[in-house]
Amino acid sequence: MNVSPDDLRSIFLFAHFDAAALAEVCQAMRARDYAARALVFAQGEPSPGLWFVRRGRVRLYRTSAAGREFTLCIARRDRLPCLGGCPLIDGDLCPVTAQALEPATLYFLERQRALDLAATSASVARLVSRVLANHARHLTRLSCGLALRGSMPRLADLLLTYADERGNATDRGIELDLDLSHELLGTVLGMTPQMIAHDFLRLEREGIVDARGKHIVIRCIERLAKMV
Repeated sequence: MNVSPDDLRSIFLFAHFDAAALAEVCQAMRARDYAARALVFAQGEPSPGLWFVRRGRVRLYRTSAAGREFTLCIARRDRLPCLGGCPLIDGDLCPVTAQALEPATLYFLERQRALDLAATSASVARLVSRVLANHARHLTRLSCGLALRGSMPRLADLLLTYADERGNATDRGIELDLDLSHELLGTVLGMTPQMIAHDFLRLEREGIVDARGKHIVIRCIERLAKMV
């Protein structure tokens, strides 16, 4: 399936491409649809290229030898939309597995074509650099959170991020809906579902949040911010 310039420009990484550079990338890309829970690529396999999330959400996770999963990020069009950056540069195997959380459309760019474009197009070269920088910043924040914070500050930080991205101010506080189960949240935060439930209960008892399933009301965002 071909990719149109307007659709590609809707991904923020391509928002400032000029018409000529955008057209060149579009010619090299193909759109691929994935069903919910379908694998885009798997940990330990060769990577054929770069993917950009156009629709839906894709979970990137690593599995330990014991079978435990840890989620590095949830990629979507407006946040960390590029997959496959590391093996593109070093030619090594995929360090993580990418799985669609819901029906998703991704734009695929074959590896050698991506490298050729990066060598001849300043716009593509800047894009690859920006992708790697964004991922480095994300992983720095992630590793610091795991190393330097307990479970409650990590959960509080995630709720503050959700509040900033999708929260709605109401008379009750800041209301938002989580898009992940407690099990998936656990793989993001390095916690068990039981730990997450325990920390939510503590936040409720202290009057900071009101949680009803995936619907969360942050009743005092100032107190929540002090817990990070």
